[in-house]
Amino acid sequence: MPLKTNKISLVLPFCASKILADPNHVETELGNISREYYQGALIALDSFERASVPIRLSIFDTNNDSLTLYRIMQKASFKESDLIIGPILQGGNKMLTPFCKEKGIFHVSPLMTFSKTKLNDPFWISSNPDLPGYAQILFQYFLSVRKDSANIIVISDKSPMDNNISLAFKQISSNTSKTVKLRVVDYNATLDVNTLFSADLPNYLVVPSSKEPMVNKLLYQIKDSSAFAEVSCFGFQQWYDFKSIDFDLWQRKRVHIVTPYFVNYEDDAVKQFVLAYREKFFTEPSEAAFKGYDQLLLYGQALQSSGRNLMDNLAEKDFKMFHTLYRFRKQKEGFYQNTYLNIIRLESDRPIKVN
Repeated sequence: MPLKTNKISLVLPFCASKILADPNHVETELGNISREYYQGALIALDSFERASVPIRLSIFDTNNDSLTLYRIMQKASFKESDLIIGPILQGGNKMLTPFCKEKGIFHVSPLMTFSKTKLNDPFWISSNPDLPGYAQILFQYFLSVRKDSANIIVISDKSPMDNNISLAFKQISSNTSKTVKLRVVDYNATLDVNTLFSADLPNYLVVPSSKEPMVNKLLYQIKDSSAFAEVSCFGFQQWYDFKSIDFDLWQRKRVHIVTPYFVNYEDDAVKQFVLAYREKFFTEPSEAAFKGYDQLLLYGQALQSSGRNLMDNLAEKDFKMFHTLYRFRKQKEGFYQNTYLNIIRLESDRPIKVN
């Protein structure tokens, strides 16, 4: 008996007409990210074809427009979907919620991290942790390293990303044990971070800020002293965008970067993917391309195994892919969210994943 063909709809804001009319259009970056994601997904589709796994991938361009998305939802081919990947932005996912509940179809947020409004939607899958989830993931990591002993200092600068993470740490702090100290401290120009370190507990300094001068000031300020226990610093993916990074300083101050994306280019399978992508598209795969490949492979395999009940296959398990590990947990609002982040540290000028 032939295998059932599973129908996946990829619904992304390619914004093709806008970009063709004006290559410098304000939505060109969003369109390019969508295109790169699609190109990565095509490499995964090639893998399914070689393995004789029947996947039909239908492509829809929302043009980042709610009316266009509404029209897509009326198409017969879209209504036949077994899984929907996209849209990217939260408004589009909200539009899909009643449709997916009625049809019993899961829809995936492939790229963005949503932290403000959670969808009360049991058919929504968030491929990335939200920002409050960053705090919980980091907290559990600290406890796993030192067996429930830690001095955790979070430096808050009231920036948008910081507000979500610092608030989540404040909520965690009310439930910590006697062997765990957790403080959220507001940054100011006179702050001496060394006064916050412990002589007895391992120290974890978390700085959820993307302000380069502030971050550098804190790092330079940390004393190499035996007066307190070992200090490790934790920043976020935005730090990679700093204009002038002192990697020697990062290594001396034990800087870790917390990120949903990390690729080991020394892995043989990664090398094969990069070669296949270059051969097909004549360029290097971007972050969006890796995510497109990993996610179509992950969700496509689950769909083949469990049909539309694919979360029966994916929830509460670990799936190691090229750019991250997927660890889906059902949230209190009912949707599913990946609850894993890569934690990266520089060693001998090379990035090493430590979790």
